[in-house]
Amino acid sequence: MSAPRKPTDQQEVPERAPETALEAPKVPMVLDELDEDKPIGLLPLRALGQDLDVTFMGWDFTVAPNRTDRVELGFMPFGSAFVSVNGRLYPSQVPVPLPQTLTVPKELLKQGVYEVSIRVSPSLVNPAESPRTKITIDTTKPNFGNPPLPVIFPPELNGTITEADLESTGQVIVEAPFYIDVEWGDRAVYFWTDQAIPPDSEIEIREQEFSQQDIDNNRLLITVYADEIRAWGPGTRYMYYYLRDRAGNIGPRARLQSILVDLTPLPGALPPPRVPLPRNLIDRQQARESVHVEIDAYEFPDAAHWVAIDWDGTPLAEIPVDPAAFPLKATVPWPVLQALGDGPLRALVSYRVRHADGSYTAPSPEISVAVNLTIAGQDHANAPALLNETLAKLEVRGQRSDLPNKLLGIDFGLPARALLVLFDDPQPFQWIDVYWGQIDTPVVSYEVQVGDVAGKPIELEILWEYIEPELQNPRLATYYVTRNGVNDQHASVTEVDVAIVIIDDLKEPTFPHGGKAGVLNCCAVPRLWEGVTVRIAAHPAFSALDEVVLYWQGCRGPNGTSPIAGTYAELSKTLSAADAVNGFDLVVADYETLIAPMVNNGSGLAYYVLNKRGGGVGESKSDFVIINRTMPSGEVCSPTNETCAEPVRRKR
Repeated sequence: MSAPRKPTDQQEVPERAPETALEAPKVPMVLDELDEDKPIGLLPLRALGQDLDVTFMGWDFTVAPNRTDRVELGFMPFGSAFVSVNGRLYPSQVPVPLPQTLTVPKELLKQGVYEVSIRVSPSLVNPAESPRTKITIDTTKPNFGNPPLPVIFPPELNGTITEADLESTGQVIVEAPFYIDVEWGDRAVYFWTDQAIPPDSEIEIREQEFSQQDIDNNRLLITVYADEIRAWGPGTRYMYYYLRDRAGNIGPRARLQSILVDLTPLPGALPPPRVPLPRNLIDRQQARESVHVEIDAYEFPDAAHWVAIDWDGTPLAEIPVDPAAFPLKATVPWPVLQALGDGPLRALVSYRVRHADGSYTAPSPEISVAVNLTIAGQDHANAPALLNETLAKLEVRGQRSDLPNKLLGIDFGLPARALLVLFDDPQPFQWIDVYWGQIDTPVVSYEVQVGDVAGKPIELEILWEYIEPELQNPRLATYYVTRNGVNDQHASVTEVDVAIVIIDDLKEPTFPHGGKAGVLNCCAVPRLWEGVTVRIAAHPAFSALDEVVLYWQGCRGPNGTSPIAGTYAELSKTLSAADAVNGFDLVVADYETLIAPMVNNGSGLAYYVLNKRGGGVGESKSDFVIINRTMPSGEVCSPTNETCAEPVRRKR
């Protein structure tokens, strides 16, 4: 509504908004009209059992304070004076949402032609009526409620519908006798049955709406389609109908009309085609193996015949008929399989036989074939080939070497990283399976997550247990497969240079200051708090710039058992040429952390790993040295408690 204006003195004449014309009200329940220039406002029967809503828009609202407008709804026979059947008061300066609704009481909704309008009295004076809206209430059944006459079958049928009739036209057009009060939009609801006295529970076949042209031509036609007739089989069959008008009034049933149906197959009756499917589905694997349609022998085949197969709307190349070579076979090419998209869908397949004169038989019975060609990821020009070169290739990197598509000795014992970017249009429930070398099952899989997008970087882990069986292969093949539960795609192979050379004859480390007994005690030279020397002997596999990593573990037991938490260490050394030839020493120097915890007949356990610069790897056996800081007296030596005489220093 219009916004209220500034209040005026209550004794003044009420201020009014500018004059505007009232709009005709609307009745939402009326049916669409045939002629918008001459609407009849027909109400459906379903509108008559309840109050009828009438909507209207605004008027010249009184804007002065403390005033009231009255709106009345009029409902009256067509052309008669305004009759108020409902109304409402609207105080000024109170917002009114539009449109507004008033109702016609349901008891007034009787057969006839009416008008509705609204009458507005601003400030309760000077009433003005809107334009009127026409309403038609029709409760009279079609044909004035009399049973319609039976249908009339075409005389050229001579009382029998044959298979030839159905094949030639695909339908039978019958006539419903004309009735005087027929209107555009009336419908014949028709039945086809094998019962001379059909039960009331029978379901109609279809509805036929009568057009204005039917009425103008005085011919009310009903089309009965061939499949509706064939479905009831041969024999004496009956057709009947009832009338229903646009308002929903339903008349009684017509009397039945009988006709004989003869569905004897014509010469050359065609059996349905067959599509052999080992997996009951055309998927991409089946497309790769070949999809073909098989045509079984039909009656009276001739070498002059050709078979024209229709695959879901796409014709295949016609194939010649060899009467001695049934079943005939026709291959369905990939473009035809994919013509209507990847599916999932059911392809309808049928065929016709072309005679020598160029004419065709009616189509064979059709079959439907399940087709699902969907894939995880983008399609490619070589489809349905399994290899899709548009998928991103894997890249493999070692945990330590971190080189593209190369694994070295320093990666020994560690999982590798498999990197790729996600394919186009990823969807939940799609998967990526990664294959490695000769292993015929996936070594790692990734399930597409909600929110994943094309191009997203994916990192997967190839466990050491899958790498270990093939440690030396300059062209180890790895790739991944995308799958959606129906079809797979293979990405191109990535060749990984696996150069993990294992050296298995490395000697265990020794402890030169432990003496023949292998004991480091308070009197050891050098003292324990000056470090424990570990000697690694030369080996033919050692070369300059190789790396040796010494692993040290403090233990409570005297033979390298019962590890002590916090006493583990790794000491790394890059070898010089002299180290490689002569061997070398490493000193475990962190006394407080790595040595002091072994107080009473503990031990230090050590082994080392060789990481060859060129990629080989080796691991020595382990050995231990007893560490005892407790004297026979029970006294414990330490850097601040020397319990032995000054030692004679020996060179390390």
